Amino acid sequence: MAAGLLWLGALLASAAPWIGELEPARLLATFWTFNEDNYRSVLAHFSWAPRVSIAILIGCGLGLAGAVTQQILGNPLASPTTLGVEAGGQFGVTLATLFFPGLLAFSPDLVAVAGGLLAIGLVIALTWRLGFSPVTVILAGLVITFFMGAVNMAFLLLKGEWLGNLFIWGAGSLVQNNWQPFMELWPRVLVIAALMLLLMRPLQVMQLGQTSASSLGAKVGLIRVLALLLVVLMTATVVSRVGVVAFIGLAAPVLARLLGARTLTSRLLWGTLLGGGLLLLADTLAHWASTWGDGSLVPTGTTTALIGGPIILMALQGFKNSHHMPGQESSPAGFLPSRRPVTVIAGTLAALLLVTMVISMGWSPGLEGWNWTTLTQWDEAWIWRGPRMLAAILAGVALGLAGTLIQRMTGNAMASPEMLGISGGAAVVMVLIVLSGVDLGRAGQLGGATLGAAAALGLLILLARKHNFAGNQLLLGGLALYVFMDAGLRLVMASGGTVASQLLNWMYGSTWLVSETEAMSLMVLILAITATLVLVLRPLTILPLGDTSASSLGLPVVKARILLLLLAALLTASATVVIGPLSFVGLIAPHLARVLGQQTIGRQLIVAALAGGLLLGLADYISRVVIYPAQLPAGLLAALVGGLYFLWGLSRHGRA
Repeated sequence: MAAGLLWLGALLASAAPWIGELEPARLLATFWTFNEDNYRSVLAHFSWAPRVSIAILIGCGLGLAGAVTQQILGNPLASPTTLGVEAGGQFGVTLATLFFPGLLAFSPDLVAVAGGLLAIGLVIALTWRLGFSPVTVILAGLVITFFMGAVNMAFLLLKGEWLGNLFIWGAGSLVQNNWQPFMELWPRVLVIAALMLLLMRPLQVMQLGQTSASSLGAKVGLIRVLALLLVVLMTATVVSRVGVVAFIGLAAPVLARLLGARTLTSRLLWGTLLGGGLLLLADTLAHWASTWGDGSLVPTGTTTALIGGPIILMALQGFKNSHHMPGQESSPAGFLPSRRPVTVIAGTLAALLLVTMVISMGWSPGLEGWNWTTLTQWDEAWIWRGPRMLAAILAGVALGLAGTLIQRMTGNAMASPEMLGISGGAAVVMVLIVLSGVDLGRAGQLGGATLGAAAALGLLILLARKHNFAGNQLLLGGLALYVFMDAGLRLVMASGGTVASQLLNWMYGSTWLVSETEAMSLMVLILAITATLVLVLRPLTILPLGDTSASSLGLPVVKARILLLLLAALLTASATVVIGPLSFVGLIAPHLARVLGQQTIGRQLIVAALAGGLLLGLADYISRVVIYPAQLPAGLLAALVGGLYFLWGLSRHGRA
């Protein structure tokens, strides 16, 4: 019933603009013929009909791929999007466009499939030893998506003249002007779908569990590899043709489960049908938005993310995770490094930070090569180098503190402001401010970013409230909030032009936009927040003991977690305005503090703050000089390093 209503609504909405132009029978006939004397009939035949057809075809293919992925991994939140397959496909096309254009001429599918296989191979390698724990698989896929997105963005910023159109395509557009793409695509989708259905019996056996399935003669490893290969083929084939139409492969099977599909057969059937209906509806909304707006393209990838987000939120409400999270092993003491004096470690980091500041101010390339700027000239050099350096260091301090708060509060060593969606909430507001054309100044941007972070935080609190703000639910809620940030990014990429370039530069941490006044204001704000952290040392010490123990010691657990989240949100928002939302410093800095032997909360906060400042200070300096006279965003370098560190951390926990 619900699937029928979805399809009926999507078809009627798609046909609505044509109802007054063509009779219903003639409009239906445009799928196979047209009246050459009637312009509207020609337009419908070559534009509307193939767009509807390809939306249904791709939606059904992705819905089936998502249902198979969830079955093979036993993970209700697995999909080609959350496993990084779509980002991997786009990564492959980007590399081929720049370095191997002959491969694209030979077959765009080939490079997209190679990128998708790389992404899902990394996810499997990182999570195999953890038994494909649902949350761990999602985190690994999300970070691989972040990492490949950061590499793609680096290429875009360096080779924008070559890749501009590629990233407009990458936002996901189903606009058609003939039937050729559909005619090329449907046999491939049909063959891959048929091969997936041939695996139905082995997939049903795997519902019994790996041990039982193996005892019945099923080759579990082979079945998984074959099924995931078909998922990659299906997804990459679609991505190579129309770009990334995100989250249909996740939303359709999840919606099928929510509507009562319990058996594998029903999930595959209704996941496929709902995928076609959802993508047609999303594409129709994108077309309407493009028509009603200023004429600029609204990509289908944006509307699919906006539709998929609420569905994921609904699914999370009933989601249970029985596996340990990375960082939540039952005996973590064996992985703790030996304690070291905080004065020695903090002093060393402070000295390194001071050296970084001196080098950043004094040693830089110029028209006549590398040279030192003498102390007497530092007042002149400060205007160009000082504010951005100070802002980067302060943003690193803020993210180091925020990451420590979040990791301590959730009891999860893989948590960070990026993973909780707080950075994403701040970023979405910044996107809206820039796209609206309103000039609020940096103070207004900071206020807007803080409101966005607070809104994301409020939604996160609502999601996690019934689970007592447990770490797993907070992280999964953060995934859903990332969906909405993804929608905003795709809208920006499709808009093109100067505004998109400026915004994308900021999204990855363009510190050259910072003025001296803004840097000083940021310093005052972060110092004020840091002073309040003395009040939360006791709650942060007690919370890791567990809710029951913390309550018995007189700590109001829920209120303490809300206060910590608010402090983390304010720190994150202030850093996001400067460095962008995807730096991973909030993940790395607390880890470094722990590796350097700082186990108690007070010591970890001090060392994480210094480590975060040092990391982003170095990133800012390197980004300024590495491709002089051009520049890279500092946050982009931090995201690349942070992504690699996260993947290493996951593999380390897996071996443990």
